[in-house]
Amino acid sequence: MAVLAKRVEVSDHWVDAGPFRAQLRYLMASGSLTLEDVAAVAGISARLAGRLLHGRDGRPLRRISPDTARRLIQISDQHVRALRRIMVPAAPARLQLRRLYRAGWDDLAIAGRVRVAVPELVELACGADTCSLLLTVRLTAAARADDTWRWRGDEDAA
Repeated sequence: MAVLAKRVEVSDHWVDAGPFRAQLRYLMASGSLTLEDVAAVAGISARLAGRLLHGRDGRPLRRISPDTARRLIQISDQHVRALRRIMVPAAPARLQLRRLYRAGWDDLAIAGRVRVAVPELVELACGADTCSLLLTVRLTAAARADDTWRWRGDEDAA
């Protein structure tokens, strides 16, 4: 009985997913971003964002954790629109680019995945001092997705 009471207590703190599903869609539309881009900016997994947007097994997600709700609501439409203009040090993006190279990706595949021109990646790889925050976000999302895919592939092989 104590386990049931504890489970109910925890679930009472979760919040309705509907407004946050709308926020996710709004952010994607405002910044012309993918689900993975917004997930990376929010600091949530792309899998969780996908379940929020599309549901699970044909059923919409009804509740999300307060932490996920906070992460999504803290991002403004002005923030996502500014991602292309905000210039940041290139070192973190270059680190993600190198992770993708080590995983076997080439410039053309990476450029297609992160939706940039190949020369922009070459410039980053060759030591550019800065890059857009959006490029950093997209490279981070691509590297995370590759890590997740590899992890699931290892799991399937076992």
